[in-house]
Amino acid sequence: METPDPAVPAAQLTSRRRLLNVLLGSSFLSWMAVLLYPVLRYLKPPAEAGGGSEMTLSDADRTKVVQNGFSIVRLGTDRIIVFQDAAKTIHALQAKCTHEGCTVTYKADEGLVWCACHNGKFALDGRVISGPPPRPLAAYSVRGDVANQITIGRQGA
Repeated sequence: METPDPAVPAAQLTSRRRLLNVLLGSSFLSWMAVLLYPVLRYLKPPAEAGGGSEMTLSDADRTKVVQNGFSIVRLGTDRIIVFQDAAKTIHALQAKCTHEGCTVTYKADEGLVWCACHNGKFALDGRVISGPPPRPLAAYSVRGDVANQITIGRQGA
């Protein structure tokens, strides 16, 4: 053990030690904040973007519905699949599979909504037909048609 220098007063040694303790303690707290901040931010659910309860499809999205059979749009943080069935009726369902959260697609040739991840199949009203999904897809209200304008809204809003 090192003997203290008699030329340096004891109060000054104490203040140096205290300064070092404060610096080490604050650097440790900063390090913990750097580690915890991303974790806490990841765990916090995202804020509702836009906050609206309905949206109107753009011309490009309406064109996708006609050409591709479906389009995936966003209403706030929700992904919505908008598609036109064989009877030319527009449907809007949650595009996130209730099993693992994969994005679903509309299969016009089979007349169903399909999740490619685990072969989950849904009816056009969102009911589960087959596969592992535990719940049906949420349905959204639809107003309008492909020729003019399509407005998608949350049920009950």
